[in-house]
Amino acid sequence: MWPFVDEHAFWVWADDADAELIEQDEDVMLHDPAGLTLLLGAAEDSGCPKQRYCAAVLHDYSRRIVGWQLSDAYSALQAAAALASTSHEAGVRRWADYVTRLFSYLSDAGPVNRADAEQMAKDLLTGPAERLKVQVAPGEKHWQCAESDSYPTYLYVDRRTGAYRMTRPRPLSGQELSTLRRDRVR
Repeated sequence: MWPFVDEHAFWVWADDADAELIEQDEDVMLHDPAGLTLLLGAAEDSGCPKQRYCAAVLHDYSRRIVGWQLSDAYSALQAAAALASTSHEAGVRRWADYVTRLFSYLSDAGPVNRADAEQMAKDLLTGPAERLKVQVAPGEKHWQCAESDSYPTYLYVDRRTGAYRMTRPRPLSGQELSTLRRDRVR
């Protein structure tokens, strides 16, 4: 739930470099469709003390919305990206391009080669690119992409259709992979 009662309360927080929200996971509290345009406004404002922070939250939340297929937030994310595409701030325009690429993973159908699977992993998983592992999954029908950390997220991409599914905290078995169908994955 969006932690601010109104736009003014958000800007009071954003304009104070030392202001913190009460919760430990402040960035997750900001993951709400109601705040996307405000986060975008702060990310676009070079005079905002939390410009970079709000830009990072936008990036992370966008990845989460599309990666975990939180369809109730799609329209708000698309609207914010449309606004961002005309921004004077180059970083904000790059974020709009990133969101467009994320949404292409939901709609583009067709074969996915290793390079495309690696790009999907970079875009949809949280770890740095050098910590991502992309390999053919058991059964050879999917790319298995994973972060190499103690609580990894796994991304499975159908090599033939491009449909994907994310799981945590363990990889899917060959039996589980054989039950994935396109309509369940995407």
